[in-house]
Amino acid sequence: MVNSNHYPVRELSPKALSYFMLIVGLIAIVVSVISQNLLIAASIICFPIILIILIWGSQTPRFGYLLYATYSFYFIAIMRYSRKEGLSVILDILLVYMLISILFAVIQKKSNIRLSNAINILTISYIPWMLFILIQFANPGIQTEGITLGLRSWIFANLALYVTSSLLTDNPKVLKRGLIIFGIFTTTAFIKLLFQKYWWFDTAETEWLMQGSWRTHILNTGIRYFSIFTDAGNFGAYMGIVTITYSIIGLHTHKKWLSFFYLGVAFMGLISLLMSGTRGAIIVPLGGLILYCLICKNIKVMLISMLTGLLLFSFFAFTDIGNGNSLIRRMRTAFQPTEDASYNVRVENKQFIAEYLESYPWGVGLNQRVPKIWERGDEVIDGTVPPDSYYVSIWMQTGIIGLSLYLIIYAIVLLRCCYIVMFRIRNRELAHTLSALLCGVFGIWLNGYVGEGMGMPPTNFVIVASLAFVLNGPYIDKQITQ
Repeated sequence: MVNSNHYPVRELSPKALSYFMLIVGLIAIVVSVISQNLLIAASIICFPIILIILIWGSQTPRFGYLLYATYSFYFIAIMRYSRKEGLSVILDILLVYMLISILFAVIQKKSNIRLSNAINILTISYIPWMLFILIQFANPGIQTEGITLGLRSWIFANLALYVTSSLLTDNPKVLKRGLIIFGIFTTTAFIKLLFQKYWWFDTAETEWLMQGSWRTHILNTGIRYFSIFTDAGNFGAYMGIVTITYSIIGLHTHKKWLSFFYLGVAFMGLISLLMSGTRGAIIVPLGGLILYCLICKNIKVMLISMLTGLLLFSFFAFTDIGNGNSLIRRMRTAFQPTEDASYNVRVENKQFIAEYLESYPWGVGLNQRVPKIWERGDEVIDGTVPPDSYYVSIWMQTGIIGLSLYLIIYAIVLLRCCYIVMFRIRNRELAHTLSALLCGVFGIWLNGYVGEGMGMPPTNFVIVASLAFVLNGPYIDKQITQ
């Protein structure tokens, strides 16, 4: 009998194992390509990268937050070019991934995450809304899709994003890097806008337009560009945030190169807002500027901001200067809404919704719309009233009770953030930065009356991240001071 002690079994070294896996992977890729299984080949190629990302992210939770931000920003473009539905589930997966990585980091004490940051006005005030959504499950009009939406989005996804944002956006480096990263993201969206204007729409975008979107984007008054976003409305609203936020930050950043970068991003935001043709988006920078006048606590800055706002309003509302330019002419109609046919249609729709919801104070149910019979000539069509804006959509689904609760929560969060910016932040540059973020959020909240951008990615993520930075402002300020 052979003694195994004379023939010891040698274990593969990590280097040899790596070469072995590389050879097996290359063979699998070749076989997949030859057999035309391109999806399998792509999966094998991406597997090592995904594995490295997952391992690294589990040790660095803020890297997972960067992944979520990146996927959120390019989510619509990924859906449009892949022509795949249901990719939003990846956002949920990333949220779970972040929560798990945070848990591991806290247990292993490998991160400076403070769990107490998760308890703030943003997360606490959301609890009544979650309870209201649970009550909505008893609404007679709700369907299975509505229950799924309520559990997945309103209860899990939103709360998880609020908690992870509150935990991971709590130091000056993350704030600075976040502003730079989203400035770079915005630059890519602006470059795509230039491609659409000077090289026209690509195949995927043309296909989307031909499905019916051309009616609202290719108009006699000019083309409404949408870059990598869902539509021009969402694009314009996001760029409105960029315009006001990066303008304020750029004017109050001491480092010259960084100041020029921020102001450059703000300029791209303004051009993009105009080229989107989204008239309602003009309220985002104007509304943000109004709030900035109230919270800046600097008479000189307040007077300059008020004068700038008045000049902009007067330019659009009381003059005809620049009417030869289609972009300016289209934006000017936002200051004369009664002369706009689409505005009058929206007013009529709101009146119909108000009359219908008198019998439904709790709304028609999550993911449902108000039914209406449309008459087109001799043809009668059963349809629904389009919400046309984020708040009207909330109003339709949850009734006047739900909308009132939603706005009260927003008001409470806004007041708390204003208090923090005005009285809890000592570092002036940080105070202006947080004020800029809050002004962008306030502007997009005003836009919620006329647009749906605040409920779509990446704008919804930007809102939460901005509020989380503001609420963590005292702790960030303490780190800078020390």
